[in-house]
Amino acid sequence: MKGVVSPIRRLGGLPVGIVVLGIGLGILYFLGWRWYTFTRNRITGMLPAEGRVVEIVPRTSTGSRRRGRTSFYPIIEFRTAEGQLIRFEGRSGSNPPSYRIGDAVRVRYNPQLPQDAYIDSWWELWSPVVIATGVGGMFALIGIVLVLNALVGLLQLLTSIRF
Repeated sequence: MKGVVSPIRRLGGLPVGIVVLGIGLGILYFLGWRWYTFTRNRITGMLPAEGRVVEIVPRTSTGSRRRGRTSFYPIIEFRTAEGQLIRFEGRSGSNPPSYRIGDAVRVRYNPQLPQDAYIDSWWELWSPVVIATGVGGMFALIGIVLVLNALVGLLQLLTSIRF
């Protein structure tokens, strides 16, 4: 009976594995895939423009994990196709600053609402998708390993039973 205990213990991981797998697949779909399609559709409707960094703004975080850490965010100005001057703050900051005052940057903006603009960089546009997909993928992978481990335990249990 001693050899039967290990497969039975493995079966205990099946409910946890199913829950973790479900969380991972949920994150992959609801955050990863939907964020990807939202970003892709949004970019399709945006117009490109040339902008210039006109200011660097320091922001000190107050969150518990990064408390007191200062990141530098670029302030960009660009002109729309109609000639309207728009000024916006980049969505991602860094330390040290990624940009210097006077740097030229490509931007994308919504023609109906030009203040809705992004720096046209891979990181600025796609980093949320990559992070959500990575987190969801890790949860899904861990869930798959737990489920497969439980199924191996079930197979061992079934092969050890003599009729």
